[in-house]
Amino acid sequence: ADAFTIAFAIPNLFRRLTGEGAMTPAFVPAFTGLKRAGDRRALWVFGNALFWDLAVIMAATTVLGVLFAPGLVRVIAYGFGDVAGKWGLTVLMTRIMLPYLFFITLAALASGILNAFGRFFVPASTPILFNIAVIVAVTGWAGGAGEPALVFAAGVVAGGLLQLAFQVPFLWQEGMRFTFGLSFRDPTVRRVGRLMLPGIFGASVTQINFALSRMIASGLEPGSASALYYASRVEELTLGLFAIALATALLPAFSEQVASRDMARLKSTLGFSLKLAAFVSFPAAAGLMALNAPIMRTLFERGRFDAGSTAVSASCLLLFALGLPFVSGIKVVAPAFFSLEDTRTPVVIGIGVMGANIGVSLLLMGPLKVGGLALALSLSQAVNFALLVAWLERRIGGIGKTGWARSAVKSAAAAALMGAAVRLAWPLLGVDGSAFAVRAAALAGAILGGMALYAAIIRLVSPGDLKSMAALLRKALVKEAP
Repeated sequence: ADAFTIAFAIPNLFRRLTGEGAMTPAFVPAFTGLKRAGDRRALWVFGNALFWDLAVIMAATTVLGVLFAPGLVRVIAYGFGDVAGKWGLTVLMTRIMLPYLFFITLAALASGILNAFGRFFVPASTPILFNIAVIVAVTGWAGGAGEPALVFAAGVVAGGLLQLAFQVPFLWQEGMRFTFGLSFRDPTVRRVGRLMLPGIFGASVTQINFALSRMIASGLEPGSASALYYASRVEELTLGLFAIALATALLPAFSEQVASRDMARLKSTLGFSLKLAAFVSFPAAAGLMALNAPIMRTLFERGRFDAGSTAVSASCLLLFALGLPFVSGIKVVAPAFFSLEDTRTPVVIGIGVMGANIGVSLLLMGPLKVGGLALALSLSQAVNFALLVAWLERRIGGIGKTGWARSAVKSAAAAALMGAAVRLAWPLLGVDGSAFAVRAAALAGAILGGMALYAAIIRLVSPGDLKSMAALLRKALVKEAP
């Protein structure tokens, strides 16, 4: 499990650095500006040029990654060299999965283009195709000959290809013709490139911090890197259901407001988005903390993933959940910097946050072991969010901090009450030793019950917030309806 975790982490980290981490934030403001100008020819000349330029760069990066995979693995997982067979398997899986970087980076560009046209459902649905490809690969192997991890790795590459291919017809529908041509000297392409360089670091501080934590974890007890990975998968799944989708939708909106110089509307949108992020992320975090062990047991406890693995990964999930509201806040605030074409400020903040994360990780890994790494990550995310907000307010003025902060406190209090109730109620169900279907049904019921309880508490303490969120949900559903 550790070998696959590290092998997938390498292309996934590069994808987040070059794709959604830096390329999309640098690209969307430029693309939105051209779209607003109304020159469709210039718009698609730029879109096609960037697509093929990026394809060439990613192809070269993939080839270099395959050639230098042993060195990459040695840096990312320095502790694997002492385990017979683990290092070699990790290198092989890394080489198989690196083409995923090529496909998923172009898929991120495709998503950015579609988002600029107000099409959010198609890009948001592509991760489903990735999961289907991996499941089909694994179930198709179904105990056949060979190493199952290698089949899993091939499924990852197929999933990346599907995520790109699925969006191509919709890009064509909007007007993109994929006419081949390299244009590295195009002024707009060069502008995007200049914004990407600092953005590669600044937009991806969370991923870099996690990669550093995984490096440290590879030197701890066996299974530590996997515990971090599995816990982070659950946190990111929760995050992906809302915060990442919100950030993706906000960037075109912010860019449009900056292009029209409507700063008052920008600040209003930002304040409301922070309120919305708090409204959803606090109960999500409370739910993860209340049901950390049942979630990990239901999702993963089978085969080599035993009760001990559940206990370690559940503790990591609880500590990761502490940082979930701050990660959600970062996902809201960061696009505001990108819409202002300021990718340097997150770099300055990120350097300090990364150093603090390393220091706190080394300090806590002794008494808390791998849990200390998870706690350090959550603390670094809190600091990152606070500094980003403070710096942004210096740049554009107040963003209604009193309003969204007051709403966040109410959301946090309601979430804490809900989490405590769910935590106390779970043992009364008596399903921990039951069959998977029973545990899964009980877990789903506990989650739905917690959501209902949270809504009831919010209705008492902050009815206005509940009404505004319900109205926003209805508006989104109507917009996506055929």
